[in-house]
Amino acid sequence: MEQSIWQREQAHLTNTSAQIKQAIQLLEQSLQKQKNDIVEERTFVSSEFNDVSGESAISFSQMLQTMALREREYMSASEQLQKAKALYKTPYFGRITIINEDGAPEQLYIGLSTFREPTTQDVAIFDWRAPIASLFYENTTGDAAYTIPNGENVTVEITGRRQYKVRYDQLLQVLDADIYIGDDVLQQLLADTAKTKMKSIVATIQSDQNAVIRSSNKENLLVLGPPGSGKTSVAMQRIAYLLYEYRQTMNARNILLISPSDLFNDYISDVLPELGEDHVQHTTFYRLLQEAGLQRYKAETHYANIERLQRADRDMYKAYVYKTSTAFSKLLQRYVQSLTKANMPFYQLKLDGDVFASSKELSHLFYTKFYGLDMDFRLKKIRTFLQKRLAVKKQADFDVTVAQLRAMNHYVGTDEEITMQAQQQIAKKYGQLAHAIEQLHFVNTAKIYVQALAKAGGTKHEVIAAMTQKALQKRQLHYEDIAPLLFIELRIKKLQQYPTIKHIVIDEIQDYTPLQLAAIELLYPKARFTLLGDRHQLVHPLQKEVLDPTFTEHYKVVELTKSYRSTNEITTYMRAILPHTATESLGVQGEKPAVLYTTDAHYDETIVQLVTKAFVEGESFALLCKNKAACEAFYARFSALLPQLQLITAEQKTYMKGLLVMPAYMAKGFEFSTVVLADADATIYTDKDELLLYTIVSRATRKLYIVSTHTLPVPLACIPEAYYDVEENV
Repeated sequence: MEQSIWQREQAHLTNTSAQIKQAIQLLEQSLQKQKNDIVEERTFVSSEFNDVSGESAISFSQMLQTMALREREYMSASEQLQKAKALYKTPYFGRITIINEDGAPEQLYIGLSTFREPTTQDVAIFDWRAPIASLFYENTTGDAAYTIPNGENVTVEITGRRQYKVRYDQLLQVLDADIYIGDDVLQQLLADTAKTKMKSIVATIQSDQNAVIRSSNKENLLVLGPPGSGKTSVAMQRIAYLLYEYRQTMNARNILLISPSDLFNDYISDVLPELGEDHVQHTTFYRLLQEAGLQRYKAETHYANIERLQRADRDMYKAYVYKTSTAFSKLLQRYVQSLTKANMPFYQLKLDGDVFASSKELSHLFYTKFYGLDMDFRLKKIRTFLQKRLAVKKQADFDVTVAQLRAMNHYVGTDEEITMQAQQQIAKKYGQLAHAIEQLHFVNTAKIYVQALAKAGGTKHEVIAAMTQKALQKRQLHYEDIAPLLFIELRIKKLQQYPTIKHIVIDEIQDYTPLQLAAIELLYPKARFTLLGDRHQLVHPLQKEVLDPTFTEHYKVVELTKSYRSTNEITTYMRAILPHTATESLGVQGEKPAVLYTTDAHYDETIVQLVTKAFVEGESFALLCKNKAACEAFYARFSALLPQLQLITAEQKTYMKGLLVMPAYMAKGFEFSTVVLADADATIYTDKDELLLYTIVSRATRKLYIVSTHTLPVPLACIPEAYYDVEENV
């Protein structure tokens, strides 16, 4: 590159950086003044308004409004300051040169947020989410168009495109022309994120990813793509885009991210702050039990479910497959709807051993007195009916209790104290029943579930229903039971709904069943969805029906086909495991995966030598074993030999880099510089479990090792040796 170009770009960066620094100083001065004013006003109010009655109340109210306005202005200025400081670290990462609609040339610099020149107020840096900035991500020159907020298309000509690597006011790299992600130089801009937590990809968004990120919030979106296609990164950038594009009607509190685990949430926790946005709400499907008031059950977690089903007997296998099937989802939804006409099961409500409301009476109210209403309204009418009956009973009991206390032949307190004692006794006596009525617990949802399971008929379904009933009687829920019960609770009662959530992002959607998604839709009735996943990345020992047409019929489906994460050799090896996949690798060249054959006697030596050779301090290195027990045994065996080794289990909440040992099923969603499948023989559940192997292998970005002490399982043994290197008796 000509030195003059570098000099001009460095001069532009120096000038821009100085302007941002000046803006930061002005914001800091303004914030300090605002802070002093707020403190002064608070001091004045606390000393001046001892009496807030009469005319003072009016003045006090006006002062409170003024103070609230000043504090909102202060918070807004604080956000501007934080964005300016983030921009100062990396002022911009790209530039496009265009001939605008007036025929004039323009140079547009693209960064994390908008920055205007202090004197002219012209835009010096465009926010990457601005409509015109979308041109930067088209990876092309020539005629192009972008859409402005009123829906109009603006046509321009892109004459140049440039990317930068900058740090504060230092220009580190300049990259010109029509560059795509596969170029070796640009790969340097794609810093290996496996070294730390997930980072923003805002500087390297590709055109197919950009289309997903900027999709309208008016449609539900399903994004499918292979490992390394950037699905999770795209999800985070999409959240940031929605917060920008719909900032007048949506904020971070209106968006919910449902991710696989708390550990995964910590892994992606830096992305939104890096983009200058607040954290959005986060949950897991498991925690939705609490939202629906099903804490009375002891529920199995997703990871515990995987562990249990690794050892599944025939009955467990059949139960899991049926409960997660599309067929059962449809049957349950039809069965619940049929309860509007007959067979709604009710509990008998009792108080001190006496019947307060019989199941027969509740059924009469539901099917006769309130029959013309929707299901949930009938139940709420019954609730009101029972609450009135309970209020009469409580009042009578309260009067008797007060009289009894007053009739005591010893002092029990003043009239006020006696009233309080009586209220406490009544609250204790009736509290459980009052709560049951309030939450509509008189509906036997567990029985509805069991009846639906048996509805299909046949011995198999009767066995499944009986097994499930036995577990529910013990207040135990297998993970596959959570979605059906959630659906029943939410569909029948409609007590828990969160209409303030306007958009939901769900990662690893291939792990979800139709009933899980149906339950989520009931819980958040106003939300649009962005779902992300890969049909082939499955670590569960029992495969379920994944992403069938019933699941996806109301979604716009987008397929990503390019993988940017792993080396070409690792991606090629992945394709050899699943030959029918068509992933296009745009990674860098690297080493072939290595298969290490050893013996039980030399296993320890093999692992230690491998780690010593391959582990680089500061990078992430994952040793994967079959399950928690295998990882704990591995850790106990090697912790003294490998002092850096860290054990990761389902209880882990904080993501750590370094030398890790973890269950293979927990690795999905993460990426590591080096992956070692430490017990290939034991990790395979069946000879044909290609999907598990595919997922494990895809976690590696740079190096992959497979250690076997016996014979490679069939899916790996079938791969021609041209795809990997072999080391024996190491």
